[in-house]
Amino acid sequence: MQWNLGPPRVRYDETILDLAVLARDDVAAVGVLADACGARRTTARRLLGCLAARARIPRRDFLAAVLVDVSEGTCSALEHGYLTLIERPHGLPVGARQAVRITGGTRAYLDVRYAALGLVVELDGWLFHGTAAAHDRDLQRDLDTLVSEAGTTLRLGFAQVFARSCATAAAVASVMQRLGWEGQLVRCPRCP
Repeated sequence: MQWNLGPPRVRYDETILDLAVLARDDVAAVGVLADACGARRTTARRLLGCLAARARIPRRDFLAAVLVDVSEGTCSALEHGYLTLIERPHGLPVGARQAVRITGGTRAYLDVRYAALGLVVELDGWLFHGTAAAHDRDLQRDLDTLVSEAGTTLRLGFAQVFARSCATAAAVASVMQRLGWEGQLVRCPRCP
């Protein structure tokens, strides 16, 4: 709290942590933290410091784990869901998050890139993918990836990640194996 200001104010980082704690569910809490960092008003590291300075805070371990993931490149609730519901629990290889690809002088950020396999996973949330122009940009990025890297792009949405994560993990693993991954899908506790 900044008591010396008139009126007294709560610091931005403190407010973000309060909003994450009060979020209706885990997905909303992840969204609050990822959006705050994505807007560049704060960083995951600053939020972790603020979290550590608080004596009592509900779900401390969960919030800290989310902030570590955000610091490593998960920029939305959907991207965090892919990491924690599909990639990690099913033993898939670790992808590079927010990998930069420059084509024709244009910089693009790929949500998850598995360079050794020539595979890109794009996670289409509602915020940046709701218009025809956004859809066109996504398709162009997929085409550019295919042309420049002889790669494959998988485009996933909320239902594949949150409603059908185990089936999606099996499909992603199958594509990875076709592209040369020698690992095996791990069954998570939620797998049927």
